[in-house]
Amino acid sequence: MNNNIKLVRLMTFIALYAALAVVLDVVKEFIPFTSIWANGGSIDISLIALVFASIHLGWKVGVITSLLQFVVSFVFGATKLYFAPYNVVLGFLCDYILPIVVMGASTILIKENDSEKTAIIKLEIGIAVCMLIRMLSQVISGVYCWTDASEIGSIAAWIASLEYNLGYGIPTMIMLLVVMPILYKAFTPVFKKRGL
Repeated sequence: MNNNIKLVRLMTFIALYAALAVVLDVVKEFIPFTSIWANGGSIDISLIALVFASIHLGWKVGVITSLLQFVVSFVFGATKLYFAPYNVVLGFLCDYILPIVVMGASTILIKENDSEKTAIIKLEIGIAVCMLIRMLSQVISGVYCWTDASEIGSIAAWIASLEYNLGYGIPTMIMLLVVMPILYKAFTPVFKKRGL
């Protein structure tokens, strides 16, 4: 296949997955139990599209897709940005950039010659590790960027941030650990058969 055609196909898939993630980001606002936390905390179903992009296109392209999704979602208003009152830059990096980028890398452990069983185990490990990094990043933001100035870094700030961020982070991780192996088993043979 011509290199230009391969590049166009890759760009099309990146755009498709980024758009699907944006759509899922909007859809989650209409699912009652996903958005019960204040200031943007939610069970993030858009991560399904980003992890799927990583499964299909590889972790490096998954990271690019994740960044594109964030930009597109912000531009079209699907993602509501909440800027931390203290240390805006650290808050932005820990609340948005690192959590979205790390999810694109969730298939970093999977090798092309892995058996389906091994690949699924590595996928689940990758999702769990990426979600833990994501939650830790958001907890740090809560402790150092969202807490009252007098409590920054305190035990109370850590407890409050852990309660808030793990409250939606753990359900999101469980959702991904259940859904993604099913999608992997269903679609990976199709991708291999069709050379996608």
